[in-house]
Amino acid sequence: MGLILLWMGVCLVFGLFIPYITAGQDSSAEIPLVLGFYTVMGLVCGIFLISIFNMFYFKNSSKNSQYVNGSLTIITGCIVLYFIIKMTPL
Repeated sequence: MGLILLWMGVCLVFGLFIPYITAGQDSSAEIPLVLGFYTVMGLVCGIFLISIFNMFYFKNSSKNSQYVNGSLTIITGCIVLYFIIKMTPL
């Protein structure tokens, strides 16, 4: 759980610095929106990968953390799968 909280903190700090990063840009530019979307997708993909890593690396952890880890894997996996399906042309 510590890795997930650390990753959430890193993404939160980056998300808070987006206005400072894009301060010199044109006011009609979509750069803050794109950086915010990349931050959210990085958060989701990072949590998904960390939770999969935790399932295989920490097999002997307590039952409660396995339930939390499994639910995070399913939720973020569904979000990743949704975006993969939306990106593929039909």
